[in-house]
Amino acid sequence: MMYQRLLTKSLTRNRSFCILGAHGVGKTVLIKDFAGKFSNSIHLDLNTTVDRAIFNFDSSPEETLKAISFLKGKELRGSGTIVILDEICKCPSAIRWAAGFLNEQSNGQPDRLTEAKTGRPLVVATSSVMTKELSTLINRENGKMNPYYLYPFSFEEFLMIMDDPASLEAFIEVPVPYYAYEKLLRYFHLYTLIGGMPEVTSEYAVNHHLTSLKNIYRKTEDRFVNCLQDVTAGTKSRDLAAEVLQNIYPYTATRIRFNHFGNLDKGSREIGQAFGSLERIFFLHLLLPVTTTTWPVMPDTSKFPRLQLLDTGLVNYFSGIQKQLYQSHDMNALFKGQVARQVVGQEILAAESPAAWDETPLNFWIRNKAQSTAEVDFVLKYNDLLIPVTVKSGEPGRLRSLHQFMDIAPHTFAVRLSAGKLAVQQTQTIRGKKYHLLNLPYFLAGKIREHLGGFRKYVEG
Repeated sequence: MMYQRLLTKSLTRNRSFCILGAHGVGKTVLIKDFAGKFSNSIHLDLNTTVDRAIFNFDSSPEETLKAISFLKGKELRGSGTIVILDEICKCPSAIRWAAGFLNEQSNGQPDRLTEAKTGRPLVVATSSVMTKELSTLINRENGKMNPYYLYPFSFEEFLMIMDDPASLEAFIEVPVPYYAYEKLLRYFHLYTLIGGMPEVTSEYAVNHHLTSLKNIYRKTEDRFVNCLQDVTAGTKSRDLAAEVLQNIYPYTATRIRFNHFGNLDKGSREIGQAFGSLERIFFLHLLLPVTTTTWPVMPDTSKFPRLQLLDTGLVNYFSGIQKQLYQSHDMNALFKGQVARQVVGQEILAAESPAAWDETPLNFWIRNKAQSTAEVDFVLKYNDLLIPVTVKSGEPGRLRSLHQFMDIAPHTFAVRLSAGKLAVQQTQTIRGKKYHLLNLPYFLAGKIREHLGGFRKYVEG
């Protein structure tokens, strides 16, 4: 099964980088595919004691590089060689070596020379865990490696796996041709049902049977639980984080409070630490609310966040809702729209965040007024505007929270994602302000930006 991850287009031979992402999203496969551009690659699996031991000696960065070459039986061919530090988080001494090697290579000035110009090997890495030491290596201001985040398969990548070139071509076309709508909608419901974890998707592409996926979902969760030992301080905190993980699925795409989360007998501090651990293994995002309708936004950390989990397939399986979703024709009608918000958030994040995990460009909006329940699902920066995105069905007149956003927004553009077809309509808020609503089928959640350009041109004439 041949495919190439979309993130590969962002990678370059001119600068070291680290691929971050949850266990099982395909980091090693991607980086080995990228390594095919080089005449020689040296792969170190830092999950293994043997490869970690290479960095145990107190040697100069250059001597350690020679040791890597000797012990792995691979010659060094200057800039034609790529050195892959797979799961670098498992070996702090490898992190320190990479920092020292890259610093020595550029004389302490990361932007002065690219790796290609120095004629030395390109050093790259992957990590399924974010540690404090690793964060210094990939710091965007003064780190030695560019950080990139890899999500599960996006819907576009899912279509590649399904091996249906006509549907993929129609999906990429802007606007999507009318005749492809029904088929793409069915594909998107299937994608939402099984999720985008590569092992799950690849298995389904071969056997086309849901029952064959059960063991993969369970093994995937077990691996996340095992990862927690790398980000927790002891057995008690690890066990609590694992308990939170195993009880978290029904709360996806909802606002949460830490105190006694999931009916656990624990306070805000302990639960907050558990969520922090789950963030560091890339299992979830905590999306923060904003109250402004203009850019720049200032997320309000004092208000309850909304939970965004890694993968919709895991949510559906462990929540026990696969059957209901399989029979549904409109995800917005299920579970107060939770499934639709989860998959839309997943698609937007995959499209918006090729860079670092901790620089999430995704927030939601709430009205800054006591006792108000007004909430818009997502807000996206587009040029100089903050665009509201709501995930709901029904007539525009029923979108009360969106109306409240638009009443105070300095523009007249909004987006609604649903099972309906692509359309542009002029409508008005309850208070009478006229605005333009771009209706997109929710399978285009990852393509909002491409459609916003045409939408704005169409409205402005």
